[in-house]
Amino acid sequence: MADAKRILAVSSHVVHGYVGNRASTLPLQLLHWDVDVLNTVSFSNHTGYTQWRGDRHSAQHIRDIYTGLKMNTLTDYDVVVTGYIPGAEAVREVGAVVQELRRDNAELGREVVWILDPVMGDEEKLYVAPDVIPVYESLLPLATVITPNQFEAELLSGIKFHREPDIMKALGILYDKFGTPNIVISSAVAADDTKKEEFVCAGQTVRKDGSLCRFYLRLPFINAYFTGTGDLFASLMSDRFWTYYTAAKSVAGEVPDAELPLVRAVEDVSAVVQAVLRNTADEVGKYNIREDKRAAETGIPRPQPGTKERRIRDMKFGELRLIQSQDKIRVPDVVAKARFDVA
Repeated sequence: MADAKRILAVSSHVVHGYVGNRASTLPLQLLHWDVDVLNTVSFSNHTGYTQWRGDRHSAQHIRDIYTGLKMNTLTDYDVVVTGYIPGAEAVREVGAVVQELRRDNAELGREVVWILDPVMGDEEKLYVAPDVIPVYESLLPLATVITPNQFEAELLSGIKFHREPDIMKALGILYDKFGTPNIVISSAVAADDTKKEEFVCAGQTVRKDGSLCRFYLRLPFINAYFTGTGDLFASLMSDRFWTYYTAAKSVAGEVPDAELPLVRAVEDVSAVVQAVLRNTADEVGKYNIREDKRAAETGIPRPQPGTKERRIRDMKFGELRLIQSQDKIRVPDVVAKARFDVA
């Protein structure tokens, strides 16, 4: 029997719901990964509910947990995936831990892939302190793959996505600034796209000859509010990229662009995320029908939009439907294929 694939997932934890490591663990286990989780916060629920309880863990806490793993020779990982980390000191410490982990494994002949999701904000809102930004900028050159969302890609590249070509331009700027060999902007919509019917998932990877390959996928926009999608994307990228990247090592010479590890990984991951979001949106739709029917039958109206009670209910029933999406996680139905007609 082959040794289990081992991954260290460093991100947030919630008791209820599916964000951070809670959005990562089940999908990775379904894909036969032995998942170790190092939690950077421990909250009752995600912050979209607007009220929660729990603790943010310090840089020293993160170091202590890693030290315990190392003392017991438990750090023989194939992949590290990092997500939300609270504060500059903690981000810096996670970077130090990953670099130490990779050095130790390299001495044993093992390469550790680092999937870095630079979680800093979304939808034009920064939700980390500004001093976190330069720390992430110092770590991006060390990662194998980075997966910023639109806000983070704009922040790191310094350009706004006014038109679709700006998305591709940002990929080049990110590579010039940080040299990360594999970059994926997980979702982006240009400002001049008034219809908002599709979004772009864009990527760039380095071919074996050192040249750059840029590509993109067009995916249908699902009009609903979701949390945890970036965490799910990064964790699935850990599996698919590692699988294709490892296989590609034994292939001599160049491979077609459509067969490059990052290209195939993005196609697979996008298919899974879309399936999970569709399942979630379907369940939310059923929930709204039930709530409207109950209100009609009882004469008691639903809480009004904008109220605390309504937001809590909407957040609760809008959690990602991972359990209901297990088959799609295991075997993605890839429909959207990468395009290479990049100007």
